[in-house]
Amino acid sequence: MYEWLKRLILPLLKVEERQPVPPAGRHEMFRVFRACPAYLAYNLLFWKLYAVLWALGVLAGSVLLLVISVWFIPLIVLLVGIATFKASVFYATTRLNYDMRWYVITERSLMIREGVWITREITLTFANAQNVRVKQGPLQRLFGFSNVELDTAGGGGGGGHEGSASTKPHHAVLRGLDEPAHVRDLILDQLRRHRTAGLGDPDEHPALDAALLREIRDEAQKLRRALADLPQG
Repeated sequence: MYEWLKRLILPLLKVEERQPVPPAGRHEMFRVFRACPAYLAYNLLFWKLYAVLWALGVLAGSVLLLVISVWFIPLIVLLVGIATFKASVFYATTRLNYDMRWYVITERSLMIREGVWITREITLTFANAQNVRVKQGPLQRLFGFSNVELDTAGGGGGGGHEGSASTKPHHAVLRGLDEPAHVRDLILDQLRRHRTAGLGDPDEHPALDAALLREIRDEAQKLRRALADLPQG
């Protein structure tokens, strides 16, 4: 049933079930990760609760309508049909969101692709990364998976206003990993490599270059003033 729904829905939404391609350019490292099956079971738990609540509501409503009159049987059939349809759509959406979730790590960036109805793709460069951590709640611990979270500072904005998209920090979450420590260490390793490599291509870090030039200018001005204040021989 699910495979039939997937073959029907994906072409309608113009979404392809395929692994993301590497970003443009040459890459020394390209790793792809998926959410673990326990993450799907975790999400299906909420679908089961949703289905049970709908079933109880329809059952209670059906009994009440039958007590009033048997003429409400067509309405009961309609309610059952609506509940079945909503539960089926919720199930298909839950499965599709799991199947279409991808995490890609290269030596320069992290990419997250997720969503079916609304596809979202986030790419974060390690140049601005600040914090990497593993988080696991009680229910996630019960199912045996964790999330890896990455915070980055806002990118350079070419004079953007405060709070604009160009300076806004980003928060990325790799959900449903059964080996979160491995993924975290891989990201940290790329961060260390990136930082020990120096500033790299100046075109990639215009804000850092400008700050360095201003610092050199300020130090030169201080030195000139200090020399001017020296007593003349």
